[in-house]
Amino acid sequence: ADLICMTDTSIDIGPTRHGLTHGKTIYFFDPSGNRNEVFCGGDYNYQDHKPVTSLAKDLRKAIFYHDRVLNERFMTVLT
Repeated sequence: ADLICMTDTSIDIGPTRHGLTHGKTIYFFDPSGNRNEVFCGGDYNYQDHKPVTSLAKDLRKAIFYHDRVLNERFMTVLT
């Protein structure tokens, strides 16, 4: 996020964490208006870890774990 802000680039969402993958992510728009995502990390793998099942009613938490909010722009602009 710091590097993105140093170039006066507009941050769309984040930094945040995906609920499904546990990956860290940030979305921003490049000068051409395209939304980009920087993603790192991912799921944890432990032998005794029980599977996590996400339901449609939990979509907000599955996509944006911290905010648990789906904004309309995220659902209408392709990444």
